[in-house]
Amino acid sequence: MNAYYNLPPEQRANQRLIDQFNSDERLWRSLEPRRRLRRKFRFRLTPKRLKELDLIEFANARPRVDCIGQ
Repeated sequence: MNAYYNLPPEQRANQRLIDQFNSDERLWRSLEPRRRLRRKFRFRLTPKRLKELDLIEFANARPRVDCIGQ
């Protein structure tokens, strides 16, 4: 856990959110090849269903939120 001791206290929460966003963005981009294959081989699914499958896959790939460590 990075506590951001080098930052002023009012910026630490913002930096934590930015780091979480950046890690989610990296994860989303790493899942992109699987999304492409899904659209190629499951072309009969509706765009809404494909988006649901993307979000389910992303939620399963994310690490669980630890409320104790925050």
